[in-house]
Amino acid sequence: MSRTIFDEPALLDETLVSLSEACRLFPRTVARPTLERWLRKGSKGVKLESVLVCGRRMVSREAIDRFVRNQLRTESDKPALQRSID
Repeated sequence: MSRTIFDEPALLDETLVSLSEACRLFPRTVARPTLERWLRKGSKGVKLESVLVCGRRMVSREAIDRFVRNQLRTESDKPALQRSID
């Protein structure tokens, strides 16, 4: 199930940053191609929200925060691996 949250007017009210700056705003710096993949295809069913402003793709600090929180949530939703004791 792919989930995309995309509301351009709401994103325009947030703190927009360039993709280059966005790469440095994650808990660990990510490569630009990784960021672009998250915009296009998403990760674990969640896409990073973005908006096109004057021909430049932008993301918001708030969208990055939502994306990271959603990634953490999908991690915690996974069932724990059980080790079999033989």
